Amino acid sequence: MERAASAETAGKHAEAFKHYHKVVDHFVRTPAAMKAASEAARIAHYELKKFPEALRLYKHIILYSTDEKQRVDAQRKIADLYFNQTLEYGEAITAYNRLLELPHDREQGNRDRLSIARSYFYLNNFFQAQVEIDKIVGGKASKDLTFEALLLKANIFLTTKKHEEAIAVLKTLIEQYPERSKNETIGLILAICYEEQENYAKAIETLQSIKDSYPRKEFIENKIKVLKERESQRPGARGLKK
Repeated sequence: MERAASAETAGKHAEAFKHYHKVVDHFVRTPAAMKAASEAARIAHYELKKFPEALRLYKHIILYSTDEKQRVDAQRKIADLYFNQTLEYGEAITAYNRLLELPHDREQGNRDRLSIARSYFYLNNFFQAQVEIDKIVGGKASKDLTFEALLLKANIFLTTKKHEEAIAVLKTLIEQYPERSKNETIGLILAICYEEQENYAKAIETLQSIKDSYPRKEFIENKIKVLKERESQRPGARGLKK
């Protein structure tokens, strides 16, 4: 353990990992082995990017640690590794579902469920993603988490070309979360949604409403100009204007 700590202090992560791993191999279930496994997993995960090694060590902790908090933390590291590093979303879903079976508070449970929903989204399982989102929205999640869940729901509708449903969700976000919607440029997404419907008048109206608060005002102005040109070129537009 001392050799591992010294090696890590010197920035020799591979050497530190080797020494910590020796402790795990020789002492297996002892508190020292649990500490060594935790340190070795951290190095493999964040420093060496040896994700299979990190996973094996996290699973070792889950199997042998008598500390519930340590086991839960290892399970969370596994879930986050699958979701953020290896992008194995099926494995991430399984890992986050296991976390939901372990002790957790409501907010953490809803955040884990949001990761499950995003995993389903990335796997193109939009129906199941929406099921998870509806559980979050109906589960008294925090305002920030509800915003993220509803935005993901809007993205599902946009991806599946359900424009009316997407518009309804985006309008809800703008009405209920005006400040965050402005920061996340939800108005621009809404305008794009109208544009895809070829409802250029509503797209222009939406862009006009956000133009002064958007950081790239010239971009919005150019977008409005393009949309006005498209609107003028639609069949019957000239006759109506006359």
